[in-house]
Amino acid sequence: LNTVRQRMLNADTCMSGGSKRKNKANDDIPTLKRASSSLFSIATVLESDEEQDRALDVVSIEQQEHQQQLLLCPTATSSSKIRLHSSSPHSWDGVGYDSKSRCDFSESSSSRIVEGKTRPNNVVESTPTDHRTGLVFEASKLHFDRNVRYHKERSLRITSIMRHLSEQCMEVVDNATAVCSKASHSRISVLERCVVQPSYSDPDERKRSLRSEHHLLDDMDFLRVHLPGYLRRLDTWSNCSCGERLDREAEQFQSVYLTSDSAHEAKNAANSLCKLVAKVINSELDNAFAVIRPPGHHAEPGVAGGYCILNNVAIAASYAIDQLSVRKVLIVDWDVHHGNGTQEIFIDKPDVLYFSIHRYHGGNYFPFLSSARATNVGVGEGLGFNANVGWNKKNLGDNEYIAVFEHLLLPMAREFNPDLVLVSAGFDAAKGDMGEMLVTPECFGRLTRSLMTLADGRVVCTLEGGYVRSILGKCVASVVTSLLDRNSKKIAQRESETYSKDQDAFSSIDNSAIRSIIATRTAHEEFWDCFRSGRTCIPTEN
Repeated sequence: LNTVRQRMLNADTCMSGGSKRKNKANDDIPTLKRASSSLFSIATVLESDEEQDRALDVVSIEQQEHQQQLLLCPTATSSSKIRLHSSSPHSWDGVGYDSKSRCDFSESSSSRIVEGKTRPNNVVESTPTDHRTGLVFEASKLHFDRNVRYHKERSLRITSIMRHLSEQCMEVVDNATAVCSKASHSRISVLERCVVQPSYSDPDERKRSLRSEHHLLDDMDFLRVHLPGYLRRLDTWSNCSCGERLDREAEQFQSVYLTSDSAHEAKNAANSLCKLVAKVINSELDNAFAVIRPPGHHAEPGVAGGYCILNNVAIAASYAIDQLSVRKVLIVDWDVHHGNGTQEIFIDKPDVLYFSIHRYHGGNYFPFLSSARATNVGVGEGLGFNANVGWNKKNLGDNEYIAVFEHLLLPMAREFNPDLVLVSAGFDAAKGDMGEMLVTPECFGRLTRSLMTLADGRVVCTLEGGYVRSILGKCVASVVTSLLDRNSKKIAQRESETYSKDQDAFSSIDNSAIRSIIATRTAHEEFWDCFRSGRTCIPTEN
């Protein structure tokens, strides 16, 4: 077959007068695999041909490694700039670190690094409208699915977000932050406005192992969340070089893939998130966003699942309480899937309020558990500190999510009065992603502004789901823009006041969503004064 194919290509070259035609199905590129997944209907993202075929142009393996170091280690002294191209017909990213990945560099970069913060050379330092917003990127390139090359949960999610943040610029107009396409060097990109922290990932094995020796977390920090036997099992994965054995291990869980480096990469992600939390609590940063993988909110104390190995947000919350003297933590989970792992870890804890908005459908949506129901309000001392808003209908959007915040989350959160807000920021509920919901990037920005009115603005987000890269970048940019803007609190207060005065606000909410909101409020009325006193109104069905 290869011989016949080569002859056909040769014949085509001759017919075209010696000019070699670019074949869209290059011989050395394997066929796109689509494997069934228990988490979603497919394990690969079905995007448009233009988006799926976008690629980087190859210059050399050495430059590729240089590019990885720039993406994953922003505090490096190099000022090289990556120039992206769309000329190649195929996205040869594989799992994100293939030696044939294509990249191009230019030394004429318009940005430089100053003490861990990227700045353009021709623009002054931070403006008064900026918060000190921390960012960290953990692409975890050594954690990938060996059997599904174009798996939707792969390192390209992280690098594409970084590219989008570097391409989108911000300008200050009348003390309001405006986001626009990058048209000139006089405007600063969203990425350049942030305080970018060094990651633990590095294409150089020696540097990577050196950074790993300086992990913030120790075994006890993981043991506060996960069982000892499970952590020992992770160690066996790290010492295993047999791919088939790792595949058998992964089959014991739901929607999980493994390599010998998976456990190590998961610990890197958790460490990076906790470093941001520590800097926010110690007032070195105002807020932060951890763009990390693998995600975490499905990981239970002794079970991996849903692409999650360690529960990042749970580890961060426990670390903040036990090591940073934080009294109470609010965890908001707006991923389209219920964070069953986070819920189980804190189900009996009164110092953590877990609030999840997710698709439920009577337990017939991943993770297919009835514990995601509205009446599961916690156990023991944790009664009233576990809140679930479970949607029973798809195609819900901004109006429904804003209603949940205004009528449920914000009243509960103000009464709870947390010292820190952690967000399991999954964007698979975004319009155009795989969750079949209609939430816009602008709405995610508004929800973030609302949360910034709590805990003196100490908000730290961590990436969970979100798999269509063209949508994911816009959503993350909207959230980061809100985190950066010092006027976000004032804007959020005006938005809330406008909403409360809007007599037609309820008319645009889906009746099924209203029933879900009422179910959650009814389940929590006995635990929260804001509901018993009648200070918070509730929408009625249209």
